[in-house]
Amino acid sequence: MFSFVKNIIILSAIALSLTACLGGGSSEPTKYYTIAVENISMPSSGALAEKRLQVRKFTIEPAYQRTNIVYRESAYDFMFYDLDLWASRPEHMMTQVASEYLSKSSLFKTVETKPSGKPDYELLGNIIALEEVDEGSSQYAHLAIQLTFRKTESDNALWEKTFDEKMSMGDREPRTTAETISKLFGKFITEALQEIASTN
Repeated sequence: MFSFVKNIIILSAIALSLTACLGGGSSEPTKYYTIAVENISMPSSGALAEKRLQVRKFTIEPAYQRTNIVYRESAYDFMFYDLDLWASRPEHMMTQVASEYLSKSSLFKTVETKPSGKPDYELLGNIIALEEVDEGSSQYAHLAIQLTFRKTESDNALWEKTFDEKMSMGDREPRTTAETISKLFGKFITEALQEIASTN
């Protein structure tokens, strides 16, 4: 009798394994999203054209220090998707995208995140909020970020600004959130580049 029960248990385990292998489970796949460079207007190069810039690794508020895409339904909610994730931590993606924008702008001789020589200037960023906001039947992407431009090893900002905006989304899809966040960041960088170019 014991042997019979034991065989039933083993056969059940094998059947469950085969079901899992053949895709019998109903679990959804994890999806990953990135923030991308948008087409933006670039300022003409000027006094900074022979200078070197380091884009420092952005910092981020602790609540957003995760790969899960955050969404909110009120000022008191803070939730995140389990299966819709950023491809890497948001502060890493934003640092890289900012570096790409600055490289394309030709405002500086070189733009690096890990400088090969001593840079003349630094760009720092702190991400305050990066999320999807659901208000009734309307959806928005919300990005708040502080950008600081200063001379290397100086605590005094030559230029600093906090951007904080929501942009309407057509649907509640994480891909749309990623696209809209990218558009917001492009808008902020456009303004930042124009103002930084006029600091000298």
